[in-house]
Amino acid sequence: METNRYAHQYLGSHELMPSSRFHEWYDVTVPEMKAFLSLHLSMGLVHKSEMEDYWAEFWPTFTPGFGKVMSRNRFEIILSFFHFANNEEYVERGQPGYDRLFKVRPIIDLIIPRFSAVYGPHKQLSLDEMTIAFKGKSTLKMYNPNKPDKYGYKAFVLSEAKSGYVLQWSLYTGQHGDEVTDLGATHVLVGQLMAQHIGKGHELYMDSYYTSPAVATELANDETGLCGTVNSQRRGMPKALRKTELPLARGDDPVFMRRGKMLACAWHDVKRFHLLSTLHGNSCVRKRIRSKHTDSGFRDVNRPVCVDRYNSFMGGVDTADQRMKTYLFPHRSKKWYNRIVNAILSISMVNAHIIYSSMTASPHKPLKAFVQDIITALLEGFSKRENKVRGRRSAEGGEMPQRLTERHWLRDTRDHPDCIVCSDRTRPKGRHQTQYRCNQCGVGLCAVPCNERFHTLTNY
Repeated sequence: METNRYAHQYLGSHELMPSSRFHEWYDVTVPEMKAFLSLHLSMGLVHKSEMEDYWAEFWPTFTPGFGKVMSRNRFEIILSFFHFANNEEYVERGQPGYDRLFKVRPIIDLIIPRFSAVYGPHKQLSLDEMTIAFKGKSTLKMYNPNKPDKYGYKAFVLSEAKSGYVLQWSLYTGQHGDEVTDLGATHVLVGQLMAQHIGKGHELYMDSYYTSPAVATELANDETGLCGTVNSQRRGMPKALRKTELPLARGDDPVFMRRGKMLACAWHDVKRFHLLSTLHGNSCVRKRIRSKHTDSGFRDVNRPVCVDRYNSFMGGVDTADQRMKTYLFPHRSKKWYNRIVNAILSISMVNAHIIYSSMTASPHKPLKAFVQDIITALLEGFSKRENKVRGRRSAEGGEMPQRLTERHWLRDTRDHPDCIVCSDRTRPKGRHQTQYRCNQCGVGLCAVPCNERFHTLTNY
């Protein structure tokens, strides 16, 4: 497990402060890692301003379930060493085999290919961008003013149009010289994302960043239709439809031009736009729009059918993005790759819910209940008592000690008892006295950190 490997690498190469909690590290087992992930997912269901608040005993926001599964210190230590790749295999920048996504490559290679392998999508697909919010320091961070999350990582996503099921997901890492071709970067990208869905009769909807006559022709030759907005300046687009050649006002009838299977359309709705399709004809539907120039305040206009279809099927990636962020891990991380892994885990949950819903009869279980079932399943067979740090004292018997299950408060005391956790009179200078005593347990305890250790760890 890479988390254990990274912990040993870090502890072997760093000199820790005497007070560092990393001294308490011990290897994570598979059941404990599942329990860690269950708490990780639970934080997406229960949002709190600080991670420590999940273990705080402030009565209005008390969530005792977190402490029953794992102590705060143990969770934060595992999170600190949460890792996915062997650092010893890292290739330096500029060397053959260098990978900017090295830290998350094993997760990407393990999970993303399974999205298409386990699900057969419906006919309509959409291709668009998704932003993973991140404001920390990273060379991969992008700025996109058109997205709700303007700063973060940009991912290219192919999804099922109606459900938002993510089929392919590719993180943008910048342009590389060995990837430049005569076809253009977006042309190559569309081919890579659609590779497993070519020749199956799909309809692909995408925006002007990806659409071009060259892409439309190639997809049509592979029995795949395309419909998308397009830049009128693209190579192969008819010059007669450009704004300088063809003025249009809102409400004017659309103008069509056809060449082979491709249909180009110019229309002015709220603003002027152009659309390219290999799926539709030049038919229109009547739509009512607001108008200041009629007594009724409305007038009927001809809207191209291809525009109606585009509006219906273009939102698949936006649907996936919205659902993915509903229960996303809410807390910041200094490590850039954690945000990417959190997004992949959240997308995986949403995809799993879509598959589950497609295979079960109505009424379907809502996403929240589905996530709760995943959390419960991850905790199956896990016992907190079996995963504690080895200490000087251990609990006897099979029952959970009362000190781990009740609510406890420290009280001032005048007799200055020895702390039951850190005091050991058998060692030189091992006596540690305290002014506090637990009102429930009746034992002396230092306020920090012994009080928390005594009331959360079986072997403290």
